Amino acid sequence: MNCLFLDLDGVVNHKAWYCSNAYYQNEFKDPDIDPKVVDRLNLVTDKNNIKIVISSSWKLSSYCIPRLQNAGLKNIIGVTPDLIFKVPGELYCRGLEIQGYLDKHPEIENYLILDDISDFLDSQMKYFYKIDYQVGLTDVDAIFIDKWFNKDDNSG
Repeated sequence: MNCLFLDLDGVVNHKAWYCSNAYYQNEFKDPDIDPKVVDRLNLVTDKNNIKIVISSSWKLSSYCIPRLQNAGLKNIIGVTPDLIFKVPGELYCRGLEIQGYLDKHPEIENYLILDDISDFLDSQMKYFYKIDYQVGLTDVDAIFIDKWFNKDDNSG
């Protein structure tokens, strides 16, 4: 299985979105989610049969997945475990949560982490793709995702 570990703040919402006319017109299903980013994610995940796992702190809300689905995001299969208060602060990183999910889901053969910060294990850095929080997920980023899941060597 192909999997995207998806952060939300800085990826599906971003500085340019909050400064845009579209945001202020509030014509969309969720004002905190850029519909163009949702469309880009849906196109690339549908095309490549990629499943989405939410790694964002938004996952702490029981309404996280329904909220994203109501905004039109498809292919969500779950969230990473919440380890923030279960691991000592100096040892905690978001990568531990992703590793916890990977350990429980051996069917994941290839993955990519989309985030605007690099809070991951050293072994995960080759799977990390940094999104610019100022503009969120762009067409160029979607092309990278498409190429990542279509390369001959899927080992990272």
